[in-house]
Parts: sequence; C-alpha cells; structure tokens
Amino acid sequence: MHQEALTNTGKLLLPYLSKIKSYYLAGGTAIALQIGHRISIDFDFFADKKIPSTLYSEVKKILPENITIKPSVNNSDELTLFASNTKITFLYYPFPLVKPLIDLSGFQLASVQELGAIKAYTIGRRGEYKDYIDLYYLLYERHTSLEEIIELSKKKYKNDFSDRLFLEQLIYLDDINSAGITLLKQEHFTKEQLKTFFEKQIKSLNL
Repeated sequence: MHQEALTNTGKLLLPYLSKIKSYYLAGGTAIALQIGHRISIDFDFFADKKIPSTLYSEVKKILPENITIKPSVNNSDELTLFASNTKITFLYYPFPLVKPLIDLSGFQLASVQELGAIKAYTIGRRGEYKDYIDLYYLLYERHTSLEEIIELSKKKYKNDFSDRLFLEQLIYLDDINSAGITLLKQEHFTKEQLKTFFEKQIKSLNL
C-alpha cells in the first residue's frame, strides 16, 4: 500500500476508516494507494445500497474524538463529511462490481481495472484533470488497457456508458483546470502531452 500518496491527515484517518466494512474505497485515492502516482486528499467509499440514516453517527463513533467532523451532505444517496478538512464521501453507487475487490491490510478497495472503468464513466460525463492523470498512469504503467477499460465499462454500466463519448472526451482537455495536483512519479504534465498519449492509445484500439 502506497501510504505516501496520502496527506498526513489521510494517514491518520485510514486505519479508522478501514473499520467500516460495508463499503469499498474507490476514486483517485484507491488508485493512488495501489500505484503511488499522486497525492490524493479525499476518500470516496461506494456501496450498491442506499445510505442508512445511522451512518453519520457510526462514522463519528469510529473516528478519534480530537478530529473535528462537519457534515456536508446527508441523504440516502450520499453522506459527505469533512474530518479535519479531509473530505470523506459514502456514495450509493448502483452499478455492479465487475472485478473482485482488493484487500490491502484489511482495507477493501476496487481493483485498478475496475477503477479504470469508473474513471472512463466519469470522463465520459466530463471529468476533472485528476481523472485524466489517474487514467494516464493506469494505461502508461500497463495496469490495464484502453480496450479492457471499454469492455469493463460496457459490462458495468450497460447503456449508461458510451465508448464514443468517452473517447471524444478523453482527448478534449482544453477547458479542464490542471491546477492543484501533486504528482509523485513525475514533476509536470502538459495537457498536450496527455492528449498525444491518449490519441496514440485510441489509434491502437481494436474495436
């Protein structure tokens, strides 16, 4: 587990959050913990069931008393709170897992292949710069392939996923804000470098 991908607060919270067994970690932090490519400051937990009204109080009991906790969203689809300014989200995510979960030190995470599909779905609906960075490293380091990502996305999201729209958005970064990302493996990317890389990936597809 690449704990260097977490902030100091994230490292403090991680063992406590691992006690919440009904959810699995997804999003950029789940990728960063597995491949160590960038600093990730948020925790995104998914489950295929509605968020119970008792979850907020359960999380408060689990976290240390000296941690300041402020709720932001609390309904049956999402619980988002800030623990010492670290954003933690529990999300009702009604899409099936297409790969087994990964167990890292008793922590349940989505696999990098699954996370590639989740990122593809997000980018197809207009993602953020960090989503492109995450997908770049998954592909560049060959944790998965663009072909596998599309295959798993179709299996996971059915008609809610458009490979055409995803590929169009993948090479359109003009209006994406590239600020605020701390990389651990490379100092700097330009949008043009990312676009060129993704264009080469698309050209090599066998669809």
